[in-house]
Amino acid sequence: MTAGSTESVWEMRDGLLEILRLLNRAEMEEPEGEGLEPEELARLLGRRQYPRLSEHDLGEALAMLVANGFAAPRDDRPYAWDRGRPLGHRFTITTAGKGFLIARISRADRVN
Repeated sequence: MTAGSTESVWEMRDGLLEILRLLNRAEMEEPEGEGLEPEELARLLGRRQYPRLSEHDLGEALAMLVANGFAAPRDDRPYAWDRGRPLGHRFTITTAGKGFLIARISRADRVN
């Protein structure tokens, strides 16, 4: 493994954790099950230290989180009054995702 590929693995790991943090925050702040659409996640990640996470990378990260049971896709289209439109395809954090996030926060001994 080269230094560049090792760095990209760590960036992806950090990106996955940040996506879980954002999904968790959305669940605490929004009505249950509302979740975040990929475009919203990309915008929120861009505001933080992850502007280099491409649309393709974000799609792969979300697929990885879903495959591992840490996130769940939602395709129902309830009307979101705060957004003024029906919700599109979005993602929510699962109980397993919360457990993983808590374990990582405990291991790091801090909350970001």
